[in-house]
Amino acid sequence: MRYVDQGVITTAVWVSDPAIDPAVALENILRTDLPYEVEVIAEATRFYKRDGAGFSGWVVSAGGGLSYSDPIPNKREAMAQLCHDVAECFQRGAHA
Repeated sequence: MRYVDQGVITTAVWVSDPAIDPAVALENILRTDLPYEVEVIAEATRFYKRDGAGFSGWVVSAGGGLSYSDPIPNKREAMAQLCHDVAECFQRGAHA
């Protein structure tokens, strides 16, 4: 499991081939002709009131977008929730 941090979005990415850069795998996630598998396990996204959101903070989504956290005030706490959700996913065996 590796993380791709793009500032306002941090994505937990599983790639079947550990030699593949997770950012490249994420960029190519929709391609079906690749010699490896890639899966988004969870994602933390930053929201801002100034951009029209109802709050400023982070939300962590997991389970293919089926589970969303309550708003989280800072990135440190959001990353802790992201790591928790990833660990939970792997404990359940709900990954590729």
